Amino acid sequence: MKVRLSILIFLSILLASTAVYAGPNQPRREAFGVRLGMNEETVHRILKKIATQQKEEREEEGEGEQEVWVLKKDSRFDYLLVRFDAQHQLWLITVVAHKDTVRYGDLGALETAKHATDGRNVTYKWNVAAKGKQAGYVVIARGSNPDTLTSYSISRSSRN
Repeated sequence: MKVRLSILIFLSILLASTAVYAGPNQPRREAFGVRLGMNEETVHRILKKIATQQKEEREEEGEGEQEVWVLKKDSRFDYLLVRFDAQHQLWLITVVAHKDTVRYGDLGALETAKHATDGRNVTYKWNVAAKGKQAGYVVIARGSNPDTLTSYSISRSSRN
């Protein structure tokens, strides 16, 4: 009985720690069940289950809007920002982590990302190419700690 419980706990931790991967090297195009290209209504339906909307800002006429959602119960992440285009399609997701909880490598293989630092700030950038009907996208992780990120963003690739 104890061995089974230990195995179940180990598998749960393993699944939770790999949940942000899209494959062996590339980060996923989604976060918390919302993904690029979803319509605003669907995003709201998903986020209302796990977060509370804190703020909404409408952009200039025809430019879309931005919203901040505070996660209700997450030990790794604090809140997320979503941005919609003028057609109410999700084009940017930014996720803010609790301090020192998420490693850059939790998003994807670091050797497949472009790495930059100015000595204070660290950035990892993955350009994920389009595949089939899936549009390309960019994931950028940022932080001041060389090991753990402060936030990461998923956005449409400018090459689309």
